[in-house]
Amino acid sequence: MKKFMLSMAVLAAISFTSCSSDDDAADVNPCATCGFDFLGVVLETEYCDNGDGTVTATVEGVEETIDLQGQSFEAFIQAFEAAGVNCN
Repeated sequence: MKKFMLSMAVLAAISFTSCSSDDDAADVNPCATCGFDFLGVVLETEYCDNGDGTVTATVEGVEETIDLQGQSFEAFIQAFEAAGVNCN
């Protein structure tokens, strides 16, 4: 009986133990800040991937949700860069 209880305790401990890096990727939504020069004024927008096929665009504290329509976040940002917008 003692071996059974010990085995169950070890199994439970292993089941609830994970590496610290396991949860890191799920908690981080990639963001990119893009800016372009418009008549001498740099306009910046932060785009954050929501992970559900949408992006949140933030301009001067105002947020708007944009549907990616099947496009990846990386392709979305690359389209801005191809148009001459600087993103980091």
